[in-house]
Amino acid sequence: MHDQDKKFKEKWEKIQLKGRWLYGLTHGTIFGFAIFIIINLFRLKNESFFEVYLNQFALNQMFTMILAGIFGYATLKWWMNQNIYKKIVYREKNPSEMH
Repeated sequence: MHDQDKKFKEKWEKIQLKGRWLYGLTHGTIFGFAIFIIINLFRLKNESFFEVYLNQFALNQMFTMILAGIFGYATLKWWMNQNIYKKIVYREKNPSEMH
Protein backbone atom coordinates (compact mmCIF):
# COMPACT_ATOMS: atom_id res chain seq x y z
CA MET A 1 0.00 0.00 0.00
CA HIS A 2 1.27 3.46 -0.86
CA ASP A 3 1.92 5.94 1.96
CA GLN A 4 -0.76 8.24 0.56
CA ASP A 5 -3.32 5.42 0.60
CA LYS A 6 -2.35 4.46 4.14
CA LYS A 7 -2.73 8.06 5.35
CA PHE A 8 -6.10 8.42 3.64
CA LYS A 9 -7.33 5.11 5.09
CA GLU A 10 -6.31 6.02 8.63
CA LYS A 11 -7.79 9.52 8.38
CA TRP A 12 -11.04 8.29 6.83
CA GLU A 13 -11.49 5.58 9.47
CA LYS A 14 -11.32 8.27 12.17
CA ILE A 15 -13.82 10.41 10.30
CA GLN A 16 -16.18 7.45 9.85
CA LEU A 17 -16.20 6.86 13.60
CA LYS A 18 -17.51 10.39 14.17
CA GLY A 19 -20.32 9.75 11.71
CA ARG A 20 -21.75 11.01 8.50
CA TRP A 21 -23.86 13.76 10.10
CA LEU A 22 -20.96 15.39 11.90
CA TYR A 23 -18.92 15.20 8.69
CA GLY A 24 -21.78 16.81 6.77
CA LEU A 25 -22.31 19.54 9.33
CA THR A 26 -18.64 20.50 9.57
CA HIS A 27 -17.46 20.09 6.00
CA GLY A 28 -20.71 21.16 4.37
CA THR A 29 -21.02 24.26 6.54
CA ILE A 30 -17.44 25.32 5.87
CA PHE A 31 -17.84 24.72 2.14
CA GLY A 32 -21.17 26.54 1.91
CA PHE A 33 -19.92 29.50 3.92
CA ALA A 34 -16.73 29.74 1.86
CA ILE A 35 -18.73 29.73 -1.38
CA PHE A 36 -21.03 32.42 0.04
CA ILE A 37 -18.02 34.62 0.89
CA ILE A 38 -16.27 34.07 -2.44
CA ILE A 39 -19.33 34.64 -4.63
CA ASN A 40 -20.18 37.88 -2.88
CA LEU A 41 -16.61 39.24 -2.89
CA PHE A 42 -17.17 40.47 -6.42
CA ARG A 43 -20.14 42.57 -5.28
CA LEU A 44 -17.91 44.51 -2.86
CA LYS A 45 -16.56 46.43 -5.83
CA ASN A 46 -19.86 48.29 -6.22
CA GLU A 47 -21.59 47.83 -2.86
CA SER A 48 -20.74 48.30 0.82
CA PHE A 49 -19.85 45.43 3.13
CA PHE A 50 -23.21 45.83 4.87
CA GLU A 51 -25.12 45.68 1.57
CA VAL A 52 -23.26 42.55 0.54
CA TYR A 53 -22.99 40.52 3.75
CA LEU A 54 -25.19 41.98 6.49
CA ASN A 55 -28.77 42.14 5.28
CA GLN A 56 -31.73 39.79 5.09
CA PHE A 57 -31.00 38.71 1.52
CA ALA A 58 -27.40 37.86 2.45
CA LEU A 59 -28.50 35.87 5.51
CA ASN A 60 -30.99 33.91 3.40
CA GLN A 61 -28.35 33.32 0.75
CA MET A 62 -25.80 32.18 3.35
CA PHE A 63 -28.32 29.83 4.94
CA THR A 64 -29.17 28.36 1.53
CA MET A 65 -25.52 27.89 0.60
CA ILE A 66 -24.75 26.21 3.91
CA LEU A 67 -27.68 23.82 3.46
CA ALA A 68 -26.51 23.11 -0.09
CA GLY A 69 -23.04 22.46 1.29
CA ILE A 70 -24.35 20.06 3.92
CA PHE A 71 -26.80 18.14 1.75
CA GLY A 72 -25.03 18.48 -1.61
CA TYR A 73 -21.29 18.86 -1.26
CA ALA A 74 -20.82 16.86 1.95
CA THR A 75 -23.06 14.03 0.75
CA LEU A 76 -21.19 13.78 -2.54
CA LYS A 77 -17.79 14.05 -0.82
CA TRP A 78 -18.73 11.35 1.72
CA TRP A 79 -19.78 9.02 -1.09
CA MET A 80 -16.57 9.68 -3.05
CA ASN A 81 -14.36 9.12 0.00
CA GLN A 82 -16.24 5.93 0.86
CA ASN A 83 -15.55 4.60 -2.64
CA ILE A 84 -11.86 5.49 -2.38
CA TYR A 85 -11.69 3.83 1.04
CA LYS A 86 -13.36 0.65 -0.24
CA LYS A 87 -10.89 0.45 -3.15
CA ILE A 88 -7.93 0.85 -0.80
CA VAL A 89 -9.28 -1.84 1.56
CA TYR A 90 -9.95 -4.15 -1.39
CA ARG A 91 -6.41 -3.68 -2.75
CA GLU A 92 -5.04 -4.27 0.74
CA LYS A 93 -6.92 -7.57 1.04
CA ASN A 94 -6.17 -8.66 -2.55
CA PRO A 95 -2.56 -7.66 -3.30
CA SER A 96 -2.24 -10.26 -6.05
CA GLU A 97 -4.76 -8.36 -8.20
CA MET A 98 -2.72 -5.16 -8.30
CA HIS A 99 -1.40 -4.20 -11.74
